[in-house]
Amino acid sequence: MASVYIPVQGTEEEVRVALDHLPADASDILDILKAEQAPLHLWLIIAREYFKQGKIEQFRQILEEGSGPEIDDYYADVKYERIAILNALGAFHTFLGKAEKAPQKEVHFKDATQYYNRASRIDETEPSTWIGRGQLCVAKGELQMASDSFKIVLDEDGDNFPALLGQASVYFLMGDTEQQHKKALECYKNSLELYKRALRGYADCPAAVRLGIAFCRYKLGQLDRARQAFDRVLQLDPENFDALVALAIMDLQTNEAGEIRSGMEKMRRAFEIYPYCTLALNHLANHYFFTGQHFVVEQLSETALSSSSHGLLKSQSYYNLARSYHSKGDFETAGRYYIASVKEVNKPQDFVLPFVGLGQIQLKFGDFKRSLASFEKVLEVHPENCESLKAIGNIYANLGENDKAIETFKKVTRIDPKDHQAFVELGELLVESDWAAAMEYLKTVRLFN
Repeated sequence: MASVYIPVQGTEEEVRVALDHLPADASDILDILKAEQAPLHLWLIIAREYFKQGKIEQFRQILEEGSGPEIDDYYADVKYERIAILNALGAFHTFLGKAEKAPQKEVHFKDATQYYNRASRIDETEPSTWIGRGQLCVAKGELQMASDSFKIVLDEDGDNFPALLGQASVYFLMGDTEQQHKKALECYKNSLELYKRALRGYADCPAAVRLGIAFCRYKLGQLDRARQAFDRVLQLDPENFDALVALAIMDLQTNEAGEIRSGMEKMRRAFEIYPYCTLALNHLANHYFFTGQHFVVEQLSETALSSSSHGLLKSQSYYNLARSYHSKGDFETAGRYYIASVKEVNKPQDFVLPFVGLGQIQLKFGDFKRSLASFEKVLEVHPENCESLKAIGNIYANLGENDKAIETFKKVTRIDPKDHQAFVELGELLVESDWAAAMEYLKTVRLFN
């Protein structure tokens, strides 16, 4: 049974505190810690134990009391433990900020910043404070500032494990946000090198480090080596749902029947390990959509939405809901979910499918101008997508802009000379203005038949 012992002032006695039987009311422990002016490392041990047991308020109470002005005065000469308490509070508020939505998110990030500022005033060179600042910047999406923070640590100690992991994650995220393919690949290469450095220096490091290596190799197109790395993660941690989901996606991408079955089995295993894994929920919803089980699709997608604040993942969940209602003929509900889906993506290149569905719904309701805007978003990603071009051609025709409609359908016939629908549309559009050309297009349709 793990315990800590708090020395009683003026005696040789100690108060024993059993860590697995901490009181529900942290005030009892705090009274002893303050009365006996206990060493600050004991405050940290007890606070961390509360956190491990899921007693978050008690954890917060101990640390907030341990960072108050009275403590600062009495323990003025104790640098490391005071910094550790402030950094723990900074990390705690960073964690809360990531989980919350605005405006509460900003409140937690502001609190975290203040704790890190206080820690820096005690010792501005302390590496753990810079690492905490870097993690806060990552949470806020300030990747360059995060990189600068981790670099300060690595310039002093190139083998600092948390800083290596932090900088590796920053490069990976930079790759995800970089629009130029060549620069993105360079970011993933840099990330991979740092993860490998971390692994070389700390061979017994958590499986998550190998997970970083695997994702980098996947992004770099090194699929066989990525699969090996994901498999190694599962050897070390059989219930690592991130590795399971990644391998499942790789199986599904082969489009081979046996691999697809294997991929869906991995998705189900990931879901059983962690029922709130948004990525697994979205892929399962996609699978059940194609089996026509709309109730299951909607349940999985709604669970996914409640489990994530990540924009792209939420967009995919909304899209699954939208197309489920779309296929059932509930166009109004489908439209609302398509709108929600497109609002979660920064640009159509991130996820173009909801723009297709939204354009179809808008076209059905006769909202031609908005439908045109939606399909134009699709063309930004797939400029030769014939279905979107034909939809745009029909929109121009409905708006009375026949010249634009004709030119659009002609473009379709150039891209796909066997698209008989485009020839039919051209024939009908040209009947009144150019009878001979109309007959030629309709003659082509008869040849198809």
